[in-house]
Amino acid sequence: MQVYRINQYIIAADIVEEAEQFFCEEVGEPIESIVEVSVYTEVSRDDGVVTTVRDLMNEELDRRNTWLRLGVPCELHWPFIVVKIKR
Repeated sequence: MQVYRINQYIIAADIVEEAEQFFCEEVGEPIESIVEVSVYTEVSRDDGVVTTVRDLMNEELDRRNTWLRLGVPCELHWPFIVVKIKR
């Protein structure tokens, strides 16, 4: 998965078009800018701890794998919001 910054959100998706569509459907804001970012970009979690985008992505993918192991259908490569950057 790639990582894109759309406005103040960092979204993980396979391709930029999926990230754009996901953003429009889930956030509902007009897209001001789209920039591909590195998974090693450091961001602040909600609790204030600084971590990398990669670590946050891995946490979400681990949750999705847990659902799959439990037999609950889950799409691993569905786009998701990794973090919202505070302005």
